[in-house]
Amino acid sequence: MISLTELSVGSRASVTSFGEMNEFTERLQELGLIPGTEIMLVRRAPFSGPMEVAFGTMRLALRPDDSNKVMVTPL
Repeated sequence: MISLTELSVGSRASVTSFGEMNEFTERLQELGLIPGTEIMLVRRAPFSGPMEVAFGTMRLALRPDDSNKVMVTPL
């Protein structure tokens, strides 16, 4: 199990858990990013900028600090 920030571009993973439950992680779950969801890291912005993840029919940009809270298992 690793954090989302440790994935490389183009990698697929399954969401395992959230490191810390707060309003932000609750919102991610409302959007459908729940444990068991398969995601793909689409791209990263340069200079430690946001990263884009795809799951289902959605694409979502996450800041590095926020993506550290999403724990995944690489597929």
